[in-house]
Amino acid sequence: MQKLINLGCKLNQYEGYCLLEKFSDINDLVIINTCCVTQEAEIKSRKKFRQALRKFPGATTVATGCACRIHPEEYAQATHVLDNVARNAAIKKIMPKPNKARYFLKIQDGCDMKCTYCIVSKVRSRIESKSMSDIEQEILRARGLGYREVVLVGANIGLYGRDFGDSLEDLLSAIGNISDSPRIRLSSIEPFFVTEQLIQALKNLPLCRHFHIPIQSADNSVLKMMNRNYDSAFLSQAINALHDEFPDASLGADIIVGFPDEGDKEFMSTYRFLQEHPFTHLHVFPYSPRPGTEAYPFGDPIPKSQKKKRFWKLKELIAQKNYEYRKQLVNRKFGAIIERKNGKCVGLTDNYIRVRIEEHCPANKLVEVTIEEVTEDSTKAALCSHKTDHN
Repeated sequence: MQKLINLGCKLNQYEGYCLLEKFSDINDLVIINTCCVTQEAEIKSRKKFRQALRKFPGATTVATGCACRIHPEEYAQATHVLDNVARNAAIKKIMPKPNKARYFLKIQDGCDMKCTYCIVSKVRSRIESKSMSDIEQEILRARGLGYREVVLVGANIGLYGRDFGDSLEDLLSAIGNISDSPRIRLSSIEPFFVTEQLIQALKNLPLCRHFHIPIQSADNSVLKMMNRNYDSAFLSQAINALHDEFPDASLGADIIVGFPDEGDKEFMSTYRFLQEHPFTHLHVFPYSPRPGTEAYPFGDPIPKSQKKKRFWKLKELIAQKNYEYRKQLVNRKFGAIIERKNGKCVGLTDNYIRVRIEEHCPANKLVEVTIEEVTEDSTKAALCSHKTDHN
């Protein structure tokens, strides 16, 4: 029995699957890959660890991830405790075999941005990029295993290559030269890195037209308190540059509501920005103070009830914007990666639309579909049978 308990981000998922390969010779194994991006995530990590100890008392347990970096003593009962540095050393050169429809490929680790709300720069401080040749080799391997989409993941992928003099643009240009590459998706990209050079490199890829930009806020005073080092005008320029070049792309964002000193005026600045720009998806997070961050001493002055109202106001806005976006896609064709969920076929298009398909579909394959019907809650598509990928 081998069990992987992954908490947190896509980067954690990749690292967890690598550890499964690393310890593949251990039959009775449990890996708990922890997260501490929020205090709630850290509490959940400890809970999952304690549950694993009780449920699998004789197993070899490996505790790793960001929570082990800041509080290793909480995981002392594990057979092995690997902080992020030790884990990265252990999985170097290992390529995972994830049991997923899409292949998440870690291209770098580490972030040196000092956002006041964020713990990542403290637990993943060392910027360490994978070589271009290793990434190209891993993409070819993923293609050989049958994956038709590769998602480039990292702690902050815009920092790729900074440790050895290359850049994300250089990497994307190299990937663009791979013959018959799977389609490529960026997990997320900070607004600082949306440049003309990046856009030109993206144009030469088999690109998934989906961009996720963690803007966090669009109010200048809140952005300053967050130490984001840009303002709403800069954000607008970056968003419009992507939309002008990729007008059919879906555009997502991370937003924190209820950050200290975010009053109604500041919140509405963000609301109007989202309303006026072509966003189609949002991840909205009510702010919660995270011990160890620069913002922790600011306290938590915004009432939970107010955060909840702002949360739902943004959710209602993005639901309408997403519906309007999807309505424009009816009768158009898209490539979709097929996943099986509860015995049904669900496809993910390159522009990040989940479509339900009533016909039988080959799992984990790339097929061409036509979007037939859109409601507020779902998107229905039909197979274009002559365009099914059997590779």
